[in-house]
Amino acid sequence: MLNFTGELVFGHRVLNFNVSANINTLTLTGTTVKKGFLYAYLYDSEQQLRANLLFQKTDKTLILTSESASLGGIAGNLPAGDWQLHLYNLEGENRTPKAMHYAIDIKIDVELNEPFPPECSSNDQLLAIPTKTCLLANTGSPLDHNIHFDYQHSKNNNAAWYRGDLHAHTLLSDGHNTLAAAAQIAEQQALDFFFITEHNICHPALPATDKTLILPAIEVTTDQGHFNVHGPRRMLNMFNAAYSSAALIEQGLGLVGRDEGNISINHPMMKPWHWHYQDIALNKVNTLEVCCDPTWPTSPKATEGALTLLTQLWNCGHRIAAVGGSDSHLAPHERNANATEPSIYGDPSTFVYADTLSGNGILQGLRQGHIYLERQCGLDFQINNGTVLPGQDVGNKVIDYHLAITDKRTAYYAECIADGEVINRIKLTSEARHFQVDMSNYAWLRIDIRRATLSENSDSCVAAFEGLINPIYNATKTIFSHPQVNTWGELMEEKNTHGN
Repeated sequence: MLNFTGELVFGHRVLNFNVSANINTLTLTGTTVKKGFLYAYLYDSEQQLRANLLFQKTDKTLILTSESASLGGIAGNLPAGDWQLHLYNLEGENRTPKAMHYAIDIKIDVELNEPFPPECSSNDQLLAIPTKTCLLANTGSPLDHNIHFDYQHSKNNNAAWYRGDLHAHTLLSDGHNTLAAAAQIAEQQALDFFFITEHNICHPALPATDKTLILPAIEVTTDQGHFNVHGPRRMLNMFNAAYSSAALIEQGLGLVGRDEGNISINHPMMKPWHWHYQDIALNKVNTLEVCCDPTWPTSPKATEGALTLLTQLWNCGHRIAAVGGSDSHLAPHERNANATEPSIYGDPSTFVYADTLSGNGILQGLRQGHIYLERQCGLDFQINNGTVLPGQDVGNKVIDYHLAITDKRTAYYAECIADGEVINRIKLTSEARHFQVDMSNYAWLRIDIRRATLSENSDSCVAAFEGLINPIYNATKTIFSHPQVNTWGELMEEKNTHGN
């Protein structure tokens, strides 16, 4: 048994250990003395990534054999030689550093252990990889970190609106659900697709479920903000990586190719996790998470701030679509502080219009802005009798909307927002409401859904956010061919200039 203990302030440390020939099982258990994030990336003697996981105060155990691996691990031959465990503490670059005390034990066995069951630890932290999973292990040359996932595989070949969640966590990082439990909850929530977005790490294997398409993703997590990479082609390369916020953000942006994947800025106005990396080019961003875990105490205020930001982006000529994300970390029976509702996968739900229920179909729909989101209202809508989708250029046409909801328990109304101004408010019921907008007068138009009874006071008070239909736009307006700002920093200057 090898034992490593120490303290790591903001930065990087490498723990070296030797694996002798003919080893059959490697077991690694790690913890931090106090709650916090300590990232661990295990590389074998051939510099292949063999595991990535996040250590916290609770013990986490990794088991590797040639045939199987527990949660976060990549099965395969255990080559003799010098292995390395790369540890990163990424908290403290722009704020007070947080020293992380760690204790890590490594056990190397010549004898092959008995195969472990699917849930093999007393604290429900390990998942044996079933044979029908989608394999993400890097099996190429050393340090390529490639993800091997069939983005063309389809669960449904029909063009339709598909319901999903773009932001979720499991026990691999700081969530409370096993991977198996997460997949089961996603199916119970009737999600068509489900991206699991762990902090700076990617699940080496994903379960193949009967109904829900589970897709690879990474939440790139830095001191200057978080963003999701949906549909990455590679994992983060943390072998002696540059670990500044700028370096991690730039590496994360490179995990997708041109016209591939989806880059989505998370909870941009939710302090202390808000986005404040000034240099990101806005033309590299596809979507903006306007509603994140609506049961979190500060979420309502952060959502209103994100909606203001969304308006500013479009007024500056950037067609970045709004999405939602549960950012759920909890088991279904758990609650955030003072919350009366569960924080659960699929709340809010993001609906994407896609040609097929496949990775490529969902990702293309996200990039094109064919998106709406909601919590529970059961939104039913058509634009020009279904011939126009959110995110599309409609030119100078007169556009016809039909809106209805199926939830009769709560009062809702729609706000029609054109070029940042509310031009109409409409009470929503199960009977479709109809209205028209002459787009020759506007650059863009979106629909926000609010939870409240429409009254004379609706102008002066902010009702609870329920969802939105992403903008249609008029490409004849020069603002879209000549955006006013290019970076996040320039966007913030523009926003502050206008007093928002």
